[in-house]
Amino acid sequence: MARVVEVLCVPHDPTLPGSARAGEAAPPPLRQVIGHFTELRARLAAARPDVLLVVAGDHLSQWFLDNMPTFLIGKAPRVAGPFPHERELFGVDAYDTAADGELARYLLRQGLTRSVDFGYSDDFTVDHGFTVPLGFLRPEQDLPVVPLFTNVMAPPLATAGRFFDLGRIVAELIDAYPEDIRVAVIASGHLSNAIGGPAMARFRVEPETEWDRRTWRLFTEGKAEELLEDCTYERMIEAGTGTPGFLDYVFALGLVGGRSPDWSSMVASEFGPACGFAEWVLR
Repeated sequence: MARVVEVLCVPHDPTLPGSARAGEAAPPPLRQVIGHFTELRARLAAARPDVLLVVAGDHLSQWFLDNMPTFLIGKAPRVAGPFPHERELFGVDAYDTAADGELARYLLRQGLTRSVDFGYSDDFTVDHGFTVPLGFLRPEQDLPVVPLFTNVMAPPLATAGRFFDLGRIVAELIDAYPEDIRVAVIASGHLSNAIGGPAMARFRVEPETEWDRRTWRLFTEGKAEELLEDCTYERMIEAGTGTPGFLDYVFALGLVGGRSPDWSSMVASEFGPACGFAEWVLR
């Protein structure tokens, strides 16, 4: 039977690959962020996964306000990205690897038996929400990936409770998968984040907001009930227009049954939005 051996929550700020290329010239907080990715890359390798399930939102790159699936599984033969404008604007590296079509189709079919109506696509590109974490954590591009797209951009969004429950259901479905494979789950998201407008650079004067502090404490202490009550759409949007990206971390918390991570770190600085990292070792 299949089993989940590692669960990671990591940020996907598209400027981070540039910070990595800057090396010692990057500010210390950003070097710390890159260091966390380096550590987690080694821990992911130690987990010896056969496949990566990557959970992230599409940043209105291919789905938009007039056509947005709530949860969608990509089941094309290849998982490739990002979009050309992301490579040109941010210097995000290309990523291209095989998909695990069997596992993708299994989750799609069996989700229906658990009242999870996944959308699906054989024609998609993964944007920086997928390729930034993958580029840091598995740059070899040698493991098959199942991409799970979540709507964290275009209201109405699924509730935090729904994200949590979906994580729990996906964990149970993987446990019941008849193939003997080791699955690592990467949830790609962030803490408070504003996209566009005057609040976009708020981190320059307030690197760590009260929302960040409270939410990260509840998350890392495994206080799921309080966290789900707090993570309403209205409260997240008040913290920043992109803040619902945190819901992918809530998915991960549901997948591990609400337990506290084995390791976590939040790096807040004037050089970018707060970056949250978490790891659960299940192997």
